[in-house]
Amino acid sequence: MSFYNDNKELFLDPTTKQYGSHMVMTNVKKETKVKYINIDTRFRDEYNYFDPVNYNLTLPERITDVKRMRVKSVEIPIVYYNISSQNSNNVFLITNTVTNTNYVITILDGYYSAQTLVTEINSELSKANITDITFSIVNNKSIFTVNSGSTNTYSIRFDVNSSGLADRWNVKNKLGWTIGFRKTEAQYQTNTTYVANYNISKTKSLTSDTFIDLNGPRYLYLAIDEFSRGNQHSFVSPIANSLINKNVIARIPIGNSVGFGNILSGSVENGTLLTDKREYTGKIDILKLNIQLLNESGANISLYGFDFSFCLEIEHE
Repeated sequence: MSFYNDNKELFLDPTTKQYGSHMVMTNVKKETKVKYINIDTRFRDEYNYFDPVNYNLTLPERITDVKRMRVKSVEIPIVYYNISSQNSNNVFLITNTVTNTNYVITILDGYYSAQTLVTEINSELSKANITDITFSIVNNKSIFTVNSGSTNTYSIRFDVNSSGLADRWNVKNKLGWTIGFRKTEAQYQTNTTYVANYNISKTKSLTSDTFIDLNGPRYLYLAIDEFSRGNQHSFVSPIANSLINKNVIARIPIGNSVGFGNILSGSVENGTLLTDKREYTGKIDILKLNIQLLNESGANISLYGFDFSFCLEIEHE
């Protein structure tokens, strides 16, 4: 025990005082301990549900007096599609402006390369009996071409939903954005009708404004809800028309070397994982967790039945 020259205590060490027939010890603090919790979504509460990643998981034992929590490492299989109905980027609308006929072109869900995407789009055009339009990718740009012998002219819209109806609020998530189309010819025909289209004919092919991007998301978010009032909204990201999930605790970059079918391994130590250290104003208990995996837009992704894992570092008394 340390004292000043006036015999006052320098540190608040534990002290014991006698009160009649009993003794009271004060200034006693529990030692902070560290526990590592391995979370594997194979052992979630309801395994029959797997699409998208939004799982509940119960720990085998309650962890009491938790003071801090952070993510140490993650292991995520890269098995999500770069074009899919879940991403809302597998549909576009073609209108024959001569016959005033609409065609909703739906691309099959999949992980596409430039070559396989060209094959798929041309196949779907053929299935719709549109035989005078050809899609190609040249120098990493998308091109729609009307055959020279055609008498038709067409309008192409990418800002549509799965039914071909206008969906102007999610343009950056649509197929057009994926294959390089940024600009739109916007015409306001009435106060309530919005038309954003590209026109093509045999004398006017359509080339994308920029390069195609089939890489998928460049990073993922891990969101954990431990059902406590103390968790913090520590990640902020400008997302169109919404706020990012308040329970995001980690951001996971995806390097170019991690291709489809591989395992993305991220950790704090090697700099491939950015995590918040979630601190609690009052000590809490943790038993149940809600786990979500989000893409750049803050939407839940699907791993199509595959599971992922991560390790939590928890400081508790």
